Amino acid sequence: MRQTSRRRFLFGLGIALVIGVWLFREPLRVRITRSATLANPAPPPELVEEMIETSPDRAAAILAAWNTGKIVHRQAAVSEISRIGSPGQPLSSELESIVLAGALDVDMNVRETCLGILRNRNDPALAYLASAQLQDRDPQVRLLGLNYLKHVSASVGVPAVISLLDEDDPLIVATGLKLLENWSGENFGVKLRETSPFENEKTGLKEFPEGSREKAATGARRAKVWWADHQAEFPPVSLEIPREAISARKPVPAGDFSLRALDGRQVRLSNLRGKVVLINFWTTWCSACVSEMPELIALQKQHGDRLVIVGVSLDFVPDEHGHIGGHAAVEEQGLRGEEHHDHERNQEALEKVRKKVARTVKARGINYTVLLDEGNEIGGRFNGGELPTTVIVDAQGNVRRRFVGARSLPVFEAMIAEASEPVRFAFGTNDSASPDLSRAAAKR
Repeated sequence: MRQTSRRRFLFGLGIALVIGVWLFREPLRVRITRSATLANPAPPPELVEEMIETSPDRAAAILAAWNTGKIVHRQAAVSEISRIGSPGQPLSSELESIVLAGALDVDMNVRETCLGILRNRNDPALAYLASAQLQDRDPQVRLLGLNYLKHVSASVGVPAVISLLDEDDPLIVATGLKLLENWSGENFGVKLRETSPFENEKTGLKEFPEGSREKAATGARRAKVWWADHQAEFPPVSLEIPREAISARKPVPAGDFSLRALDGRQVRLSNLRGKVVLINFWTTWCSACVSEMPELIALQKQHGDRLVIVGVSLDFVPDEHGHIGGHAAVEEQGLRGEEHHDHERNQEALEKVRKKVARTVKARGINYTVLLDEGNEIGGRFNGGELPTTVIVDAQGNVRRRFVGARSLPVFEAMIAEASEPVRFAFGTNDSASPDLSRAAAKR
């Protein structure tokens, strides 16, 4: 009798479990998908966005993605914030903190998205945070700040732009002068097209047009004369950094990985701890990647053992047609199908790519380690599909910079010096501070 009762109990329990799983299958699926997505170091960005959008608590999912500290997840989180509600609706305090901190983030993509959110929501913090970009060591970040300064009042924007008139970069000076013209109604005689860099077809390097620096300097002198006459109209403005922009900032761990170098040895990121590491994602067919190699070679030569540069080749990543790196030799290898098995054909294709990477390294005289990311394992974590992408990791293993596009040797030098210093969440101190815009150029 007891045995029969026990069987009935177990049978009933089994039926209850089946019914429970059936009734709650969707919440279980969502929870499992969320956990797997958050744990994945390199998911497709659209997968993270889908996880957030299908979550019953979208704000909580955004916060969870941001708090992973992973590059892909953080970018997806701020992208989803930009899609929430309307400009007139306030964000929750948690999401507002992410946006404010993100405007000063180590990842330039995150910065740009968060500044856009502040602009679209007419957030008063935009005035400070756009001005704060002008003190950055990266000229592309300073240009980003200028792009958003056009949305603030002249009382804030004019003194900020005046601080950039002695810049060496003619495009930054010209962009600032155009903003001054909008605010002042004056014409300082400089056109943006006269100062915009172009790519040299022979070298692949970005170059400024001939005479662009002289034209920018002439316009700057005119602006200084105007400023001398009108400075009294622009009393100092107190721009308080929002506390959340500092308190919400957290270290972004680079994580660990191991890839094979061209010489066959395994290189593990954690073994490089104690030194600044510059990770440069590139391909042999990316002209911008190849054009900045002389800068990286010179940087490695100047810093020796104090800096580790690793070039991560993404030539092995298939394009939209399934061809590895889009190389013609590999495509042809894939078309001679019948006499080879898929595995053999793939191995031959990979070997062709390895040889091409090796030829490029030798021809360019690369003096830093080149790693082969055959499965896009690390590229998927940091790259995002744009080239060249550079990630700078400090001696403690935290990401200090992530940006897309080539940079000059002086800019790389400034970034390496920054990554060699303790983290400074504000400008000049570890506490909340208002930037002295009149001295911004001198600080750089």
